[in-house]
Amino acid sequence: MSRRPLSLAARLFLASALLLPLALGLTGWSLERAHRLALDAAAGERLQLQVLALLAQADFDGDLSLSLPLVPLEPRLAQPNSGLYALVTAGSGEPLWLSPSAALLPQPLAALTAGIPALGPGQRHRSQRDGLLRHAYQVLWEMEGGAAVPLRFIVAESTAPRDADIAAFRRSLWLWLGATTLVLLAVQGLILAWGLRPLGRLAGDIARIEAGEAVRLDGPWPREVRPVTENLQLLLSGEQQRRERMRNTLADLAHSLKTPLAVLRNAEPRDAAYPQLLNEQLERMEQVIGWHLQRAAGGSSRLLQRVPVAPVLERLRTTLLKVYADRQLTLETHCPAEARFRGDERDLMELLGNVLDNACKYAESRVRARVAGGNGGEGLVLTVEDDGAGISPELRDLLLHRGARADTRREGQGIGLAVVLEIVNAQRGELALEDSELGGARVLVRLP
Repeated sequence: MSRRPLSLAARLFLASALLLPLALGLTGWSLERAHRLALDAAAGERLQLQVLALLAQADFDGDLSLSLPLVPLEPRLAQPNSGLYALVTAGSGEPLWLSPSAALLPQPLAALTAGIPALGPGQRHRSQRDGLLRHAYQVLWEMEGGAAVPLRFIVAESTAPRDADIAAFRRSLWLWLGATTLVLLAVQGLILAWGLRPLGRLAGDIARIEAGEAVRLDGPWPREVRPVTENLQLLLSGEQQRRERMRNTLADLAHSLKTPLAVLRNAEPRDAAYPQLLNEQLERMEQVIGWHLQRAAGGSSRLLQRVPVAPVLERLRTTLLKVYADRQLTLETHCPAEARFRGDERDLMELLGNVLDNACKYAESRVRARVAGGNGGEGLVLTVEDDGAGISPELRDLLLHRGARADTRREGQGIGLAVVLEIVNAQRGELALEDSELGGARVLVRLP
Protein backbone atom coordinates (compact mmCIF):
# COMPACT_ATOMS: atom_id res chain seq x y z
CA MET A 1 0.00 0.00 0.00
CA SER A 2 1.59 3.25 -1.14
CA ARG A 3 1.86 6.13 1.26
CA ARG A 4 0.00 9.33 0.61
CA PRO A 5 2.47 11.97 -0.68
CA LEU A 6 3.08 15.07 1.37
CA SER A 7 1.43 18.28 0.29
CA LEU A 8 3.50 21.13 -1.16
CA ALA A 9 3.00 23.19 2.01
CA ALA A 10 4.13 20.28 4.20
CA ARG A 11 7.21 19.69 2.05
CA LEU A 12 8.25 23.33 2.04
CA PHE A 13 7.60 23.74 5.76
CA LEU A 14 9.49 20.53 6.57
CA ALA A 15 12.46 21.71 4.49
CA SER A 16 12.39 25.05 6.31
CA ALA A 17 12.09 23.34 9.70
CA LEU A 18 15.23 21.30 8.90
CA LEU A 19 17.36 23.89 7.13
CA LEU A 20 16.55 26.93 9.24
CA PRO A 21 17.73 25.47 12.58
CA LEU A 22 20.82 24.07 10.84
CA ALA A 23 21.67 27.45 9.33
CA LEU A 24 21.06 29.30 12.59
CA GLY A 25 23.01 26.63 14.48
CA LEU A 26 26.04 27.16 12.23
CA THR A 27 25.60 30.90 12.68
CA GLY A 28 25.49 30.52 16.47
CA TRP A 29 28.58 28.29 16.48
CA SER A 30 30.46 30.82 14.32
CA LEU A 31 29.44 33.73 16.54
CA GLU A 32 30.44 31.86 19.70
CA ARG A 33 33.81 30.91 18.23
CA ALA A 34 34.39 34.48 17.07
CA HIS A 35 33.51 35.75 20.54
CA ARG A 36 35.93 33.26 22.14
CA LEU A 37 38.75 34.26 19.78
CA ALA A 38 38.08 37.94 20.49
CA LEU A 39 38.27 37.34 24.24
CA ASP A 40 41.52 35.35 23.85
CA ALA A 41 43.02 38.09 21.70
CA ALA A 42 42.02 40.76 24.24
CA ALA A 43 43.47 38.67 27.09
CA GLY A 44 46.73 38.21 25.15
CA GLU A 45 47.00 41.95 24.63
CA ARG A 46 46.44 42.58 28.35
CA LEU A 47 49.09 40.04 29.35
CA GLN A 48 51.56 41.57 26.93
CA LEU A 49 50.91 44.99 28.46
CA GLN A 50 51.47 43.49 31.93
CA VAL A 51 54.81 42.09 30.75
CA LEU A 52 55.85 45.51 29.44
CA ALA A 53 54.75 47.13 32.71
CA LEU A 54 56.92 44.65 34.68
CA LEU A 55 59.88 45.41 32.41
CA ALA A 56 59.41 49.10 33.06
CA GLN A 57 59.40 48.60 36.85
CA ALA A 58 62.08 45.90 37.11
CA ASP A 59 65.59 46.64 38.50
CA PHE A 60 68.17 43.90 38.04
CA ASP A 61 71.49 44.16 39.94
CA GLY A 62 74.60 42.19 39.55
CA ASP A 63 73.94 39.51 42.19
CA LEU A 64 71.20 38.11 39.95
CA SER A 65 68.37 39.36 42.08
CA LEU A 66 65.41 41.26 40.75
CA SER A 67 63.64 43.99 42.62
CA LEU A 68 60.16 45.34 41.87
CA PRO A 69 57.95 47.80 43.79
CA LEU A 70 55.95 46.29 46.58
CA VAL A 71 52.82 47.60 44.92
CA PRO A 72 53.05 47.02 41.13
CA LEU A 73 51.16 49.10 38.62
CA GLU A 74 48.53 46.35 38.45
CA PRO A 75 46.98 46.04 41.95
CA ARG A 76 45.80 42.47 41.31
CA LEU A 77 49.40 41.27 41.29
CA ALA A 78 49.56 42.20 44.99
CA GLN A 79 46.30 40.45 45.93
CA PRO A 80 46.59 36.73 46.74
CA ASN A 81 44.54 34.47 44.43
CA SER A 82 43.33 37.45 42.36
CA GLY A 83 43.52 35.51 39.10
CA LEU A 84 46.49 37.50 37.70
CA TYR A 85 49.98 36.13 38.39
CA ALA A 86 53.54 37.07 37.37
CA LEU A 87 56.94 35.35 37.50
CA VAL A 88 60.46 36.37 36.47
CA THR A 89 63.12 33.68 36.02
CA ALA A 90 66.76 33.66 35.04
CA GLY A 91 67.99 31.99 31.90
CA SER A 92 68.54 28.76 33.82
CA GLY A 93 64.93 28.77 35.03
CA GLU A 94 65.78 29.91 38.56
CA PRO A 95 62.92 32.07 39.89
CA LEU A 96 63.97 35.66 40.57
CA TRP A 97 60.59 37.18 41.44
CA LEU A 98 57.05 35.85 42.06
CA SER A 99 54.05 38.13 42.45
CA PRO A 100 52.29 38.04 45.87
CA SER A 101 49.05 37.07 44.06
CA ALA A 102 50.52 33.59 43.32
CA ALA A 103 51.26 32.80 46.96
CA LEU A 104 48.18 30.61 47.35
CA LEU A 105 48.59 28.73 44.07
CA PRO A 106 49.49 25.04 44.52
CA GLN A 107 52.97 24.63 43.03
CA PRO A 108 53.00 28.09 41.46
CA LEU A 109 56.34 27.62 39.67
CA ALA A 110 55.15 24.47 37.88
CA ALA A 111 51.79 26.02 37.04
CA LEU A 112 53.42 29.11 35.52
CA THR A 113 56.41 27.53 33.73
CA ALA A 114 55.42 23.96 32.77
CA GLY A 115 55.36 23.35 29.04
CA ILE A 116 56.97 26.66 27.99
CA PRO A 117 59.75 25.90 25.48
CA ALA A 118 63.15 27.54 25.28
CA LEU A 119 62.93 31.02 23.78
CA GLY A 120 65.43 33.26 22.12
CA PRO A 121 65.85 36.94 22.99
CA GLY A 122 62.76 38.92 21.96
CA GLN A 123 60.61 35.84 21.43
CA ARG A 124 57.13 35.45 22.93
CA HIS A 125 55.07 32.40 23.77
CA ARG A 126 51.37 32.08 24.56
CA SER A 127 49.71 28.98 25.93
CA GLN A 128 46.86 27.76 28.10
CA ARG A 129 47.34 25.20 30.84
CA ASP A 130 45.47 24.16 34.00
CA GLY A 131 42.97 27.03 33.68
CA LEU A 132 45.64 29.66 33.12
CA LEU A 133 46.31 31.72 30.01
CA ARG A 134 50.07 32.39 30.01
CA HIS A 135 52.28 34.87 28.18
CA ALA A 136 56.09 34.47 28.29
CA TYR A 137 58.65 36.99 26.99
CA GLN A 138 62.39 36.35 26.74
CA VAL A 139 64.81 39.37 27.04
CA LEU A 140 68.55 40.08 27.45
CA TRP A 141 69.23 42.36 30.37
CA GLU A 142 72.34 44.47 29.86
CA MET A 143 74.39 44.99 33.01
CA GLU A 144 76.44 48.07 33.86
CA GLY A 145 79.66 46.32 32.86
CA GLY A 146 78.21 45.51 29.42
CA ALA A 147 77.33 41.88 30.14
CA ALA A 148 73.91 40.63 28.97
CA VAL A 149 71.88 38.34 31.20
CA PRO A 150 68.86 36.36 29.83
CA LEU A 151 65.62 36.93 31.74
CA ARG A 152 62.12 35.50 31.20
CA PHE A 153 59.01 37.42 32.21
CA ILE A 154 55.84 35.31 32.58
CA VAL A 155 52.35 36.69 33.23
CA ALA A 156 49.32 34.38 33.61
CA GLU A 157 45.61 35.05 34.00
CA SER A 158 42.86 32.69 35.11
CA THR A 159 40.47 31.61 32.35
CA ALA A 160 37.51 31.43 34.76
CA PRO A 161 36.22 34.97 34.02
CA ARG A 162 36.60 34.34 30.31
CA ASP A 163 34.77 31.00 30.54
CA ALA A 164 31.97 32.63 32.54
CA ASP A 165 31.68 35.36 29.92
CA ILE A 166 31.54 32.78 27.12
CA ALA A 167 28.91 30.75 29.00
CA ALA A 168 26.74 33.83 29.53
CA PHE A 169 27.17 34.80 25.87
CA ARG A 170 26.31 31.25 24.80
CA ARG A 171 23.12 31.20 26.87
CA SER A 172 22.00 34.56 25.55
CA LEU A 173 22.97 33.70 21.98
CA TRP A 174 21.14 30.37 21.86
CA LEU A 175 18.12 31.81 23.62
CA TRP A 176 17.79 34.50 20.98
CA LEU A 177 18.58 32.13 18.13
CA GLY A 178 15.97 29.68 19.41
CA ALA A 179 13.36 32.44 19.68
CA THR A 180 14.38 33.67 16.21
CA THR A 181 13.97 30.14 14.81
CA LEU A 182 10.45 29.86 16.19
CA VAL A 183 9.50 33.30 14.90
CA LEU A 184 10.98 32.58 11.45
CA LEU A 185 9.17 29.23 11.27
CA ALA A 186 5.90 30.93 12.14
CA VAL A 187 6.55 33.63 9.54
CA GLN A 188 7.52 30.91 7.04
CA GLY A 189 4.22 29.18 7.72
CA LEU A 190 2.35 32.43 7.05
CA ILE A 191 4.38 33.02 3.87
CA LEU A 192 3.64 29.49 2.68
CA ALA A 193 -0.06 29.92 3.40
CA TRP A 194 -0.08 33.23 1.50
CA GLY A 195 2.10 31.97 -1.36
CA LEU A 196 0.14 28.74 -1.87
CA ARG A 197 -3.26 30.42 -1.56
CA PRO A 198 -3.72 30.58 -5.38
CA LEU A 199 -3.32 26.78 -5.53
CA GLY A 200 -5.96 26.39 -2.83
CA ARG A 201 -8.23 28.78 -4.71
CA LEU A 202 -7.62 26.79 -7.91
CA ALA A 203 -8.56 23.55 -6.13
CA GLY A 204 -11.70 25.22 -4.78
CA ASP A 205 -12.70 26.48 -8.23
CA ILE A 206 -12.21 23.01 -9.70
CA ALA A 207 -14.33 21.52 -6.91
CA ARG A 208 -17.10 24.05 -7.62
CA ILE A 209 -16.94 23.21 -11.32
CA GLU A 210 -17.23 19.50 -10.49
CA ALA A 211 -20.23 20.26 -8.26
CA GLY A 212 -21.85 22.28 -11.03
CA GLU A 213 -21.68 25.54 -9.07
CA ALA A 214 -19.34 27.24 -11.58
CA VAL A 215 -18.42 26.90 -15.25
CA ARG A 216 -14.99 28.58 -15.41
CA LEU A 217 -11.89 29.40 -13.39
CA ASP A 218 -12.07 32.89 -11.94
CA GLY A 219 -8.80 34.86 -12.23
CA PRO A 220 -6.51 36.65 -12.09
CA TRP A 221 -3.78 34.09 -11.41
CA PRO A 222 -0.05 34.47 -10.60
CA ARG A 223 2.39 34.12 -13.49
CA GLU A 224 3.63 30.71 -12.32
CA VAL A 225 0.09 29.27 -12.16
CA ARG A 226 -1.28 31.02 -15.24
CA PRO A 227 -0.12 28.41 -17.84
CA VAL A 228 -1.90 25.68 -15.86
CA THR A 229 -5.10 27.70 -15.43
CA GLU A 230 -5.14 28.82 -19.07
CA ASN A 231 -4.72 25.26 -20.36
CA LEU A 232 -7.28 23.98 -17.89
CA GLN A 233 -9.69 26.73 -18.92
CA LEU A 234 -9.22 25.76 -22.56
CA LEU A 235 -9.95 22.16 -21.64
CA LEU A 236 -13.08 23.17 -19.71
CA SER A 237 -14.25 25.44 -22.52
CA GLY A 238 -13.72 22.67 -25.07
CA GLU A 239 -15.65 20.23 -22.92
CA GLN A 240 -18.47 22.72 -22.42
CA GLN A 241 -18.60 23.45 -26.16
CA ARG A 242 -18.65 19.73 -26.92
CA ARG A 243 -21.51 19.15 -24.50
CA GLU A 244 -23.37 22.17 -25.84
CA ARG A 245 -22.83 20.95 -29.40
CA MET A 246 -24.17 17.52 -28.48
CA ARG A 247 -27.23 19.04 -26.82
CA ASN A 248 -27.84 21.26 -29.84
CA THR A 249 -27.40 18.34 -32.21
CA LEU A 250 -29.94 16.25 -30.31
CA ALA A 251 -32.36 19.17 -30.20
CA ASP A 252 -31.85 19.87 -33.92
CA LEU A 253 -32.34 16.20 -34.72
CA ALA A 254 -35.58 16.06 -32.76
CA HIS A 255 -36.74 19.27 -34.46
CA SER A 256 -35.87 17.95 -37.94
CA LEU A 257 -37.71 14.68 -37.38
CA LYS A 258 -40.94 16.45 -36.42
CA THR A 259 -41.98 17.13 -40.03
CA PRO A 260 -41.63 13.59 -41.45
CA LEU A 261 -43.24 12.19 -38.29
CA ALA A 262 -46.13 14.64 -38.68
CA VAL A 263 -46.56 13.55 -42.30
CA LEU A 264 -46.70 9.90 -41.25
CA ARG A 265 -49.08 10.70 -38.42
CA ASN A 266 -51.50 12.49 -40.76
CA ALA A 267 -51.27 9.88 -43.53
CA GLU A 268 -53.96 7.29 -44.11
CA PRO A 269 -52.45 3.76 -43.95
CA ARG A 270 -55.21 2.41 -46.23
CA ASP A 271 -54.33 4.87 -48.93
CA ALA A 272 -52.69 3.31 -52.00
CA ALA A 273 -49.90 5.91 -51.92
CA TYR A 274 -49.09 5.19 -48.28
CA PRO A 275 -46.18 2.75 -48.94
CA GLN A 276 -44.47 5.24 -51.20
CA LEU A 277 -45.09 8.02 -48.69
CA LEU A 278 -43.71 5.85 -45.90
CA ASN A 279 -40.56 5.09 -47.89
CA GLU A 280 -40.05 8.76 -48.73
CA GLN A 281 -40.39 9.90 -45.12
CA LEU A 282 -38.22 7.09 -43.78
CA GLU A 283 -35.57 8.00 -46.34
CA ARG A 284 -35.96 11.61 -45.28
CA MET A 285 -35.48 10.70 -41.60
CA GLU A 286 -32.43 8.60 -42.48
CA GLN A 287 -30.93 11.56 -44.33
CA VAL A 288 -31.71 13.87 -41.42
CA ILE A 289 -30.06 11.55 -38.91
CA GLY A 290 -26.98 11.15 -41.12
CA TRP A 291 -26.71 14.89 -41.64
CA HIS A 292 -26.85 15.64 -37.92
CA LEU A 293 -24.34 12.90 -37.13
CA GLN A 294 -21.99 14.45 -39.68
CA ARG A 295 -22.40 17.87 -38.08
CA ALA A 296 -21.80 16.43 -34.59
CA ALA A 297 -18.59 14.78 -35.83
CA GLY A 298 -17.41 18.11 -37.19
CA GLY A 299 -17.88 17.22 -40.87
CA SER A 300 -17.91 20.11 -43.34
CA SER A 301 -20.43 20.73 -46.08
CA ARG A 302 -19.51 19.95 -49.64
CA LEU A 303 -19.33 23.55 -50.81
CA LEU A 304 -18.17 22.62 -54.32
CA GLN A 305 -21.40 20.75 -54.99
CA ARG A 306 -24.27 22.73 -56.61
CA VAL A 307 -27.74 21.37 -55.80
CA PRO A 308 -30.88 22.29 -57.78
CA VAL A 309 -33.23 24.24 -55.53
CA ALA A 310 -36.54 23.65 -57.33
CA PRO A 311 -36.90 19.88 -56.67
CA VAL A 312 -36.11 20.31 -52.98
CA LEU A 313 -38.55 23.20 -52.70
CA GLU A 314 -41.27 21.20 -54.41
CA ARG A 315 -40.76 18.18 -52.12
CA LEU A 316 -40.99 20.42 -49.09
CA ARG A 317 -44.14 22.07 -50.43
CA THR A 318 -45.82 18.68 -50.88
CA THR A 319 -44.76 17.53 -47.41
CA LEU A 320 -45.89 20.68 -45.61
CA LEU A 321 -49.24 20.70 -47.33
CA LYS A 322 -49.80 17.22 -45.93
CA VAL A 323 -48.67 18.28 -42.45
CA TYR A 324 -50.96 21.32 -42.39
CA ALA A 325 -53.78 19.79 -44.46
CA ASP A 326 -56.34 20.65 -41.81
CA ARG A 327 -55.65 24.40 -42.20
CA GLN A 328 -56.22 24.64 -45.96
CA LEU A 329 -53.05 26.70 -46.50
CA THR A 330 -52.05 28.14 -49.85
CA LEU A 331 -48.32 27.57 -50.33
CA GLU A 332 -46.93 29.37 -53.41
CA THR A 333 -43.45 28.63 -54.71
CA HIS A 334 -41.57 30.52 -57.41
CA CYS A 335 -38.18 29.09 -58.29
CA PRO A 336 -36.30 29.14 -61.62
CA ALA A 337 -35.16 25.74 -62.80
CA GLU A 338 -31.54 26.90 -63.12
CA ALA A 339 -31.29 28.06 -59.46
CA ARG A 340 -28.54 26.17 -57.63
CA PHE A 341 -27.54 25.94 -53.97
CA ARG A 342 -23.81 25.69 -53.34
CA GLY A 343 -23.44 22.97 -50.71
CA ASP A 344 -24.98 19.77 -49.44
CA GLU A 345 -28.61 18.98 -50.33
CA ARG A 346 -29.31 18.19 -46.66
CA ASP A 347 -28.22 21.72 -45.71
CA LEU A 348 -30.63 23.13 -48.26
CA MET A 349 -33.38 20.84 -46.97
CA GLU A 350 -32.81 22.00 -43.37
CA LEU A 351 -32.64 25.66 -44.37
CA LEU A 352 -35.78 25.71 -46.51
CA GLY A 353 -37.65 23.23 -44.34
CA ASN A 354 -37.25 25.25 -41.14
CA VAL A 355 -38.12 28.59 -42.75
CA LEU A 356 -41.17 27.18 -44.58
CA ASP A 357 -42.35 25.24 -41.52
CA ASN A 358 -42.26 28.41 -39.39
CA ALA A 359 -44.15 30.34 -42.08
CA CYS A 360 -46.84 27.65 -42.32
CA LYS A 361 -47.13 27.44 -38.56
CA TYR A 362 -47.79 31.17 -38.07
CA ALA A 363 -49.59 32.01 -41.36
CA GLU A 364 -53.30 32.65 -41.52
CA SER A 365 -53.90 31.11 -44.95
CA ARG A 366 -51.12 32.01 -47.35
CA VAL A 367 -47.38 31.35 -47.62
CA ARG A 368 -45.17 32.42 -50.50
CA ALA A 369 -41.62 31.25 -51.23
CA ARG A 370 -39.49 32.81 -53.94
CA VAL A 371 -36.00 31.97 -55.14
CA ALA A 372 -33.81 34.24 -57.24
CA GLY A 373 -30.29 34.01 -58.59
CA GLY A 374 -28.19 30.95 -57.95
CA ASN A 375 -27.16 30.72 -61.59
CA GLY A 376 -23.57 31.12 -62.73
CA GLY A 377 -21.80 33.65 -60.52
CA GLU A 378 -24.97 35.09 -59.02
CA GLY A 379 -25.72 34.68 -55.33
CA LEU A 380 -28.82 32.82 -54.22
CA VAL A 381 -31.66 34.80 -52.63
CA LEU A 382 -34.41 32.94 -50.75
CA THR A 383 -37.52 34.78 -49.59
CA VAL A 384 -40.34 33.21 -47.54
CA GLU A 385 -43.39 35.29 -46.56
CA ASP A 386 -46.65 34.66 -44.73
CA ASP A 387 -49.81 36.57 -43.92
CA GLY A 388 -49.69 35.97 -40.21
CA ALA A 389 -49.27 38.41 -37.33
CA GLY A 390 -45.65 39.16 -38.22
CA ILE A 391 -42.67 39.74 -35.93
CA SER A 392 -42.21 42.96 -33.99
CA PRO A 393 -38.84 44.69 -34.59
CA GLU A 394 -37.77 44.35 -30.97
CA LEU A 395 -38.11 40.55 -31.12
CA ARG A 396 -36.27 39.93 -34.39
CA ASP A 397 -32.76 39.74 -32.96
CA LEU A 398 -34.00 37.63 -30.04
CA LEU A 399 -35.60 35.02 -32.31
CA LEU A 400 -32.23 34.26 -33.92
CA HIS A 401 -31.01 32.83 -30.61
CA ARG A 402 -31.49 29.14 -29.87
CA GLY A 403 -34.59 28.45 -27.76
CA ALA A 404 -36.17 31.89 -28.26
CA ARG A 405 -39.85 31.95 -29.29
CA ALA A 406 -42.22 34.79 -30.09
CA ASP A 407 -45.42 32.83 -29.38
CA THR A 408 -45.22 30.37 -26.48
CA ARG A 409 -48.81 29.22 -26.99
CA ARG A 410 -47.88 27.17 -30.06
CA GLU A 411 -45.80 24.03 -30.07
CA GLY A 412 -42.09 24.39 -30.76
CA GLN A 413 -38.65 24.64 -29.23
CA GLY A 414 -37.37 27.85 -30.83
CA ILE A 415 -34.66 25.97 -32.72
CA GLY A 416 -35.56 26.36 -36.42
CA LEU A 417 -34.22 29.85 -37.06
CA ALA A 418 -31.07 29.09 -35.01
CA VAL A 419 -30.34 26.10 -37.27
CA VAL A 420 -30.97 28.26 -40.34
CA LEU A 421 -28.59 30.92 -39.00
CA GLU A 422 -25.87 28.32 -38.44
CA ILE A 423 -26.13 27.12 -42.05
CA VAL A 424 -26.19 30.69 -43.38
CA ASN A 425 -23.16 31.68 -41.30
CA ALA A 426 -21.28 28.57 -42.45
CA GLN A 427 -21.88 29.80 -46.05
CA ARG A 428 -20.97 33.39 -45.08
CA GLY A 429 -24.40 34.55 -46.05
CA GLU A 430 -26.98 36.89 -44.48
CA LEU A 431 -30.27 36.27 -42.70
CA ALA A 432 -32.82 39.01 -42.11
CA LEU A 433 -36.31 39.17 -40.60
CA GLU A 434 -38.55 41.81 -42.20
CA ASP A 435 -42.17 42.79 -42.74
CA SER A 436 -43.97 41.01 -45.57
CA GLU A 437 -46.16 42.52 -48.27
CA LEU A 438 -48.68 39.82 -47.31
CA GLY A 439 -49.01 41.38 -43.86
CA GLY A 440 -46.93 38.92 -41.84
CA ALA A 441 -43.22 38.19 -41.58
CA ARG A 442 -40.63 37.80 -44.31
CA VAL A 443 -37.46 35.75 -43.94
CA LEU A 444 -34.74 36.84 -46.35
CA VAL A 445 -31.66 34.68 -46.90
CA ARG A 446 -28.78 35.79 -49.12
CA LEU A 447 -26.07 33.24 -49.97
CA PRO A 448 -22.92 33.93 -52.00
